[in-house]
Amino acid sequence: MSSIDALIPDSEQTHQTNSSKWSLSLISSIAIACLSSIQYGYHMAELNAPEKLIRTSLQLNESQISLITSIFSIGGLVSSTLASTLSVGHGLKVSFILTSVFYILGSFIESQAHNYFQMLLGRFFSGIGGGLAIVFVPLYVNEVSPLNLRGFLGSMTQVSVNLGILLTQSLALIWSINELWRNILWMGVFIGCLDLLLTLLLLEESPKWLVLNNNNDSEGIRALTKLRNGDIVTSKWEIDSWKQEQKRHVESVQSNPQLKQLNLYTYLTQPDYRNSRLVATFSVLGQQFAGINSVIFYGVKILADVFPNWAVALNCFISIGNTVITFGASLFLDRVGRKPMLLTSVFFMGISLVGLSGGIIFHQSMLTIISIFTYVGSFAIGCGPIPFLLVSEVSQVEVKDLAQSWATNCNWVSVFIVGSAFPILNESIGGYTYIIFAAVCLAFGLFIKQFIPETKGKETYSEVWNLNARED
Repeated sequence: MSSIDALIPDSEQTHQTNSSKWSLSLISSIAIACLSSIQYGYHMAELNAPEKLIRTSLQLNESQISLITSIFSIGGLVSSTLASTLSVGHGLKVSFILTSVFYILGSFIESQAHNYFQMLLGRFFSGIGGGLAIVFVPLYVNEVSPLNLRGFLGSMTQVSVNLGILLTQSLALIWSINELWRNILWMGVFIGCLDLLLTLLLLEESPKWLVLNNNNDSEGIRALTKLRNGDIVTSKWEIDSWKQEQKRHVESVQSNPQLKQLNLYTYLTQPDYRNSRLVATFSVLGQQFAGINSVIFYGVKILADVFPNWAVALNCFISIGNTVITFGASLFLDRVGRKPMLLTSVFFMGISLVGLSGGIIFHQSMLTIISIFTYVGSFAIGCGPIPFLLVSEVSQVEVKDLAQSWATNCNWVSVFIVGSAFPILNESIGGYTYIIFAAVCLAFGLFIKQFIPETKGKETYSEVWNLNARED
């Protein structure tokens, strides 16, 4: 009898009564993990409101502000590429601790910065924290969530990012004056320290990592049973399913030597992975080149041209709407389907961008604010949460991790391009910049219609792509 079996009661009554219940440990662990996503959103938007004050205080020009803003994504690209090695080798608890350390270090350097290079260095370290968070949080939530709650809890990652953006904009209402802008950056230090303390004291290590990577069955069953509200039977069933999945993977690799050679180059060049590659690449590029980060990075600057006295408050109001709509949309992903929500999202984003362009060009203040609000809201119902969800759903089992890694890299590169190019375009052609983003929405919509399958209710690669052959 295994050490796990020795812990299992003879009756399955516990499974019947507790399997659908939330546990305090599950709620607290996911909330702590999502603090890393909150900080990701916080740092994405932290320079938005106080940009003019920072530029004046540090004597920066437009191109320097642009690089300070966008270098966050370079730090993210570096760290997200190495994140899986860290989580596999040392576990997710250690990984979250390191994420907090980089957030704290980056925020501290930013808050103390008195020149261009110090601010640049701080933003780079904050970006490293963000790159780790964008990998670790969805992975952790997926590994600790019960199957019947996985979709809803998974959407909390995007909700948390929006909460971080909202927190930044809310604090900017009181601190975007004179030297008080540094308090916004100091708050990043405080949140990072809080996250670090809670992670050390309360975060449960991923039971899946304990069992499959650390070979510690007894500790794995302890952690999972705590997360499952004391339901040992369900916990054992989950652990057995992980082991069976790992066994099937090992057998598949042994029977097919080519799988041993799988790497990013193989994924990007082999025709077998064309479907996954197309969706992973263009769903993320479409998401970012539709221009959402022009609002997240520079929303206050855009609004200040038409509402100089209310720009920060309006930007905060938009963030509130974004958070509420994202949460509401998460309830419908498994009902309506991914493709209809994506198409609806991109269609209204395109219409909103045309309206935003017209509002800025013809100085129509109400059209501008309505268009920004509908643009951000349209992004929240589909284009925000769905692309990364799709990547694993449209990929073969053996390349899911590679597909997610590739999509993450595409995300960071496109965030950098948009973040650094928007100020230049905005300075050169003003409101016509949004016509470019609207054209991207049109192209992205055509791509969705033609190449992205509906994945709702489909479990295997063959089902998703309507293939007759069995999935390998």
